[in-house]
Amino acid sequence: MQRRYFDANASAPPHPEAVEAVRRTMVEDWANPTSTHREGQRARFQIEEARREIAGSLSVAPGELIFCASATEALNLLIRGLCPALGDRPAAVFPGEHSACLNPLGAWSRVSWLPEIPPDCATLIQMAANNETGVLHTMPVALDAVRIMDCAQAWGKVAVDLSKGDAAVFSGHKMGGPRGSALLWMRPGLPWEAWMEGPQERRRRGGTEDLPAILGLAVAVRHLTERQAMNAALASLRDAFETEITSWNRDIEVIGKGSPRLPNTSCILFKGRSGEALHASLDLAGFAVSTGSACHSGSVKPSHAITTLGYSLDDARSVLRFSMLPDAQSSDVEALAAAIKRLT
Repeated sequence: MQRRYFDANASAPPHPEAVEAVRRTMVEDWANPTSTHREGQRARFQIEEARREIAGSLSVAPGELIFCASATEALNLLIRGLCPALGDRPAAVFPGEHSACLNPLGAWSRVSWLPEIPPDCATLIQMAANNETGVLHTMPVALDAVRIMDCAQAWGKVAVDLSKGDAAVFSGHKMGGPRGSALLWMRPGLPWEAWMEGPQERRRRGGTEDLPAILGLAVAVRHLTERQAMNAALASLRDAFETEITSWNRDIEVIGKGSPRLPNTSCILFKGRSGEALHASLDLAGFAVSTGSACHSGSVKPSHAITTLGYSLDDARSVLRFSMLPDAQSSDVEALAAAIKRLT
């Protein structure tokens, strides 16, 4: 049976050149970058070259980037590191944020949900793109607040502009990089303290750097412009898919339709149906789709990203997310629509 993959927002295959960079580095450059011998310093040089290359693509200074293992780690490092200075003042957060962001905010004295911004707000946290609905968001305006951009889902799909932020996190495995590659960016001068201390990453993030993942990420970044263009071209496929399935008069709704969205993402409410059951049926039919965030798929608790939009708990249990890879073809989308029609 042919398998068709519609879960790109959970993870995407790494670029072939990134795979080769990882393989070569694991074979040839496995020395510890912190070591002072020639092999270690060769590894250190390659890390700093990768940092410069990635920083250039983001139009930031190389010293402002910290290599991490995941966007979850980056968010925890960032939010927990800001807490000692800012945690006694409120934070304003997008209510549909990922749990990787919401969990470390537990130490804050008060958390408000955007668009509410308290007068004494110290921290703003806004997803650039929601991982479940695909809806794009802009950073609100608040004086004297540290503005944090969660770019994990947006990077590689749409342009990312850091000019309206003070810190941001990025995930590698969703944009053609290897698993275990991520970034934390911070403007100089933020009231941030290292939370996971160690000599690595200029004492900002302890633990031996993963050189294969870092170099694989740098290679993926070289193809970012091409990947963005390929994703942009998916908007017409997405729209055709949504037009088709909503034309059947089967109480099917596109969540976020009419809002700016990721070009590859359709979040669909199959009202009155079990999203888990339809997910399983599509999987058996050869289609990899998602009930929402990969971190929450299979959870009994409905997605808060859906309920915060005003949908009921039952509705949230009836939602599936379809997210296309950059090279998706119209034949793949047509086959998916046909399978949904057959199964609903």
